[in-house]
Amino acid sequence: AYKRTHSAMNSRVLIPAFAISGGKVVGGGSFPEDPFEAVKTLGLVGEVMVFDQDAEEGKDNSTNAAVLDALLDLLPCRLRGGFVTNEKVYDWLDKGATQVIVDYKESNMGFLDGVPKERITLAVKLNASGSGEAILSDGKSLKEAMSEISYYANRVVLQFDHGFDRKVVESAKSLLEKGMMLNVLNPPTTDDIAFLDSLGVESILGTCLQDGSMTIPEALKAVLVSDRPDGLIPTVVVDEDMVTLGLCYSNLESLAEAFKRSVGVYWSRTRGLWIKGLTSGATQELLRVDLDCDRDSMRFVVRQSGSGFCHMEQMSCFGEDHGTLGALMRTLIDRKNNAPAGSYTKRLFDDDVLLKSKLLEECEELLAAKDNKEVAWETADVIYFAFAACARHGVDLAKVQRNLSRKALRVRRRPGNAKPPGWKPGDPSPDAGQNPK
Repeated sequence: AYKRTHSAMNSRVLIPAFAISGGKVVGGGSFPEDPFEAVKTLGLVGEVMVFDQDAEEGKDNSTNAAVLDALLDLLPCRLRGGFVTNEKVYDWLDKGATQVIVDYKESNMGFLDGVPKERITLAVKLNASGSGEAILSDGKSLKEAMSEISYYANRVVLQFDHGFDRKVVESAKSLLEKGMMLNVLNPPTTDDIAFLDSLGVESILGTCLQDGSMTIPEALKAVLVSDRPDGLIPTVVVDEDMVTLGLCYSNLESLAEAFKRSVGVYWSRTRGLWIKGLTSGATQELLRVDLDCDRDSMRFVVRQSGSGFCHMEQMSCFGEDHGTLGALMRTLIDRKNNAPAGSYTKRLFDDDVLLKSKLLEECEELLAAKDNKEVAWETADVIYFAFAACARHGVDLAKVQRNLSRKALRVRRRPGNAKPPGWKPGDPSPDAGQNPK
């Protein structure tokens, strides 16, 4: 095992990557052609990188653009391919891309002027040097180029054209200014991934995952450490609201099965492989797998169904939690299909005029509230009716949270002016066309 340094603590282990053309995943192999199917597994690590091959080749990429926009509704994405203008970079950052990846070309980065550099990754292609020094494909050293690179970007991704070299990675890492992050494209082995992770260098994995020579569980297992004689990894299980449901254990076999099925699978210390809910019906949809900073525990984020996680037929082994927003949303969605007789929530679902009237009424009461207690009380009412409107349309809290995340990633802010009297949905916004940088 490689000992991680303190400076490595904030890095991810890996970012899965794939390319699309004509709205489909290219390259075949183990990746499905449908990008939305691909991210069901690849996205379980929390973020993916998508390469727009059509944009990179200067072709019409309208189909790809629609796919990318829809993917951003599902999970965080880093985007690469065809970013050669300031406007396009801004557009995709405003749409919620976590990072835009641009190929570094000396003295040709001016179109990135003004773009927040913490959202830009510059990709550099390296030649073999034999000396451990990072040499760019144009013969210039990375050290010579670092001044320009650090001016425009907070992240650098190394692309080795002639074989992965650990000494070159260490050399490149030493050149980074404080706060900069380093990525490496397609390190060849899981041991290389563990080495990179110890330095706080993220691995971007495309080819090795697509050709089946490596799996995500194998890559994650390479960096995990355990002080248990049986080698099991403690795994905290939480729901979408990060409410703790219980504690389990995992190993490579259970992790592989969890990724294969996209469900909660663990390793029971008495029964072995344990697919949660297989007999009880209290199944889990696996949403994300996180590793802690020391790489000695994991967190499974799941969507729990049935009677709950606990064998006592409650949601959590730590007792029920009725106060979370997620619990409220789940109750409302359940009421849509299973409302008891006389349910007020069911009335709201069936009467859109009533729902609109109550939501507007509660907003007015919130604005009129005078003290902290009253503000909290009225806010709770606004949330209830707003969530009822969501549940009426089948929108869960995860979709709302994802939209909040996308909005938070905007880099150009509109003035936020009030709509004029008589404005109605569908009319032009008073902020239309105003995207100050």
